[in-house]
Parts: sequence; structure tokens; C-alpha cells
Amino acid sequence: ELALGKGLKASVSAGYDKAFTTIIDAHLTQLAICAVMIGLGTGPIKGFGVTLAIGVFSTMFSVLITGHFITDLLVDKGIVKKFRMMSFIKAPKIDFLKYARPAFIVSWLIVLLGVGTVFMKGDKIYGIDFAGGDSITLAFQERIEASEIRTVAENNDLGEVNSTYIEELGTDSITLRIETAYDKSAATLAALQKAHPEAGLEKIGENRIGPSIGEEIQLNALLALSCSMVIVLLYVAIRFEFGFGIGAVVASVHDILMTIGLFVIVGHQFSSPMVAAILCIAGYSINDTIVVFDRIREELKINPNTRLRDVVNLAIHRVFARSLMTSITTLLAAFSLYLFGTGVLK
Repeated sequence: ELALGKGLKASVSAGYDKAFTTIIDAHLTQLAICAVMIGLGTGPIKGFGVTLAIGVFSTMFSVLITGHFITDLLVDKGIVKKFRMMSFIKAPKIDFLKYARPAFIVSWLIVLLGVGTVFMKGDKIYGIDFAGGDSITLAFQERIEASEIRTVAENNDLGEVNSTYIEELGTDSITLRIETAYDKSAATLAALQKAHPEAGLEKIGENRIGPSIGEEIQLNALLALSCSMVIVLLYVAIRFEFGFGIGAVVASVHDILMTIGLFVIVGHQFSSPMVAAILCIAGYSINDTIVVFDRIREELKINPNTRLRDVVNLAIHRVFARSLMTSITTLLAAFSLYLFGTGVLK
């Protein structure tokens, strides 16, 4: 708005007004996916859905109310007389749709490679959550960090190991629960006792996670993803049009399949938190897609006689910097999880 030559006060007002519907559309689709996680998910998936929903509401509040109020106050009181918007990224003069077909072919070839790898590896891609395994409960004298437990398991070739410290409500009793692959619990305990004798580990319980529970989690995960896509299709079809809804769903399915494929290619296994992360990716993908759609809708109103191809290109140019900057900030957050996180966080 400032670039169009408007004054500061008018630019702030127009900026918030024009962004309002985009923010609402993008966040409502994300909330719909949160509702699916909470309604159909179990364990970490449900918890992730609740956390994400709180985040969506708090973000909308801070952007639409708090941020808006403070900006208006600073401008109205004359505290801020000029906004020096630093344009680090400018949209290149590219005919994006000219490269649509080759980009489509290359990206879907990557998807097919990933999906092919998933089918080749078969059940090996599933972690303990899905495949089943052993679960042992241990008493201890000194805590061992989860990263240390994983290191011991890796050094002794014991496969995937999940560890959780559990505090019983109303008591000071804390136990350590370790999940391993089938028939690996005894070897894992022995390895840990040898590596960390100071921890005083002692087995107080053991049970088996059956594959039937894993299958149930798999079905819930597929149902959650399917429901998310149907909700997105319906919402976008109502708010924009049906063709846009199909486009949004195809784009999201593409992003999900590419993530799954590359995740498996680099040697990782599936667990419940990974399903939650995939649903989050679906929400983020839709969020970015809707920003472009909203701009297309606005340009069609302004230039109703312009070719759709030109309108789409113009819309992409208008949101290019915004999409790149939001993706980079998200990438920085994800990179910090990868760099400083361990286990599930990584």
C-alpha cells in the first residue's frame, strides 16, 4: 500500500483490511485440520492438535487485535511517522506458468520415487507405534537422558528405542518406560545396566504392544488425513470455487507424499508424532495455497476481462516475497528443531 503512494495511516488501514479475509481463510482451514487431529487422533496426534489449535487462536488474536491496535496507536499518536519497509526479496520478472509443466513433472517424479521406496521397504518403515514391540517399566536411582538411552541402543544394534519418564498423579513416584522392538527389551535393559550402573535400573513391569494396536493407529492416521483433505476441499470450494478446491487438495497431497517419501528415503521410520507433523504440513500447505487463491480472487475482481493465466501469474508475483519470507522463517524454526532437538523432535 505504501508502494502505491498512499499515506502511512491509509496504508496501515488498507493493509489490515485486505489481509483480513486471507488470514481468516488460512487459519480456519488450519483449525479444521486441528479438529480432525483432536477428534480422530490418539496420544501424541491429539496432543499436537490441541497445541496447534491454541497456537492458531493466539496467532489470530495477536495479528488481528493486538498487533493492529499497537500499530494504529503508534501511527495515530504520531510516535511512528514513517515505516521503512526493507524489501530483501523482490519478485523476479518470470512467467511462472511457463515452467509449470516441467516443474510439475519433476516434482511428481520425486513423489513417485519416494512412494516407490515406501512400498519397497514395506513394514520396515514403521516404528514401534505402528509395528508393535515390547514395553518395560523400570525403577531408577538416577535419570538417564533420552539421548543417552538411544546412543546405547545404537551402539548395541538394538533398533528403535522410545523412552518416557512417567510421574504418577498424586505421588512422588517416577518410573522409566522403554519401548523396544519385539524381544529386544531384555537386551536393551542389560545394555543400559552395563553402560549406566549408577542409574540403578530395575525392571518392575513388562508388556507387549500388539501389532493390532499398530494397525488401529495406522487406520486412524489414514482416516485423519482423508477427513482433512475432504474438509479442505469443501471449505475451498465454498469460499472460492470447486476447481480451486481440487487444486488445493492435489497440492497438499503432493506435499504430504513428497514429505513421506523423502523422510523414508533418508532412513527414518514412522511413529505417531510423524503423523501429527504430516497433518501440520497439510495445514501449512493449505495456508500458503489460500494466500495465492485469495490474491487470484482479488485480481479477478479488479481485472475481470484479463486471461486467467495472466491473473494467476500476477497473483503469484504479488505474493512471491511474502510466501518466500514465511517459508524461510518456518524453515529456521524447523532447522532449530533439527539442530538442537533429539529423537522425536529431530
